[in-house]
Amino acid sequence: MTDVEHNDRYDRPTPPLPPPLPEPPSGGTTTPSPPGESQKSPPLAAVLSFILPGLGHLYAGSQQRAGMLLASFVLAILLATVTWPFIFLCIFLWFFGMFDAFREAQLFNLGEAERAARAPRDGGELLFGAFLLGGGLMLLLHKFRVIEFDRFFRDWWPALVIVAGLYFVIGAVRDRRRRSE
Repeated sequence: MTDVEHNDRYDRPTPPLPPPLPEPPSGGTTTPSPPGESQKSPPLAAVLSFILPGLGHLYAGSQQRAGMLLASFVLAILLATVTWPFIFLCIFLWFFGMFDAFREAQLFNLGEAERAARAPRDGGELLFGAFLLGGGLMLLLHKFRVIEFDRFFRDWWPALVIVAGLYFVIGAVRDRRRRSE
């Protein structure tokens, strides 16, 4: 190599450096699940909840949610023996349990700060309590033959669709008001 070729390499401009990495969100670092606890497998949580609703939640460390889901599923099965429309509720709770157990396992694997930010907990205790009260009352009224629920649901099932629609519309309006304030 001659001196001219050797000097030619050093006279070329160097390529620009890549931009610096962005700062982690909220100024902190992400930490996986709490120290001393192993990661939870979301697919395994979903499979366990497929076997029995609530079992995947127990695996994911959400005992209260597991109890609420299992009690709701058992009550829905009891109501399905009284009248057929509750079969749809059983199917809904079964699928909901699988997807929610998957999500709960994912949330368990996040750090404490991210877990609180991504999953604000309202608990659903009010809705769960209302469902248990209503379902228990329906079973009691059927037991004492006050109301024939097969005939009642055959005649009045559209009212349940209207009530469910109102629930979701009112919830959406409340959410929009909260966001605007």
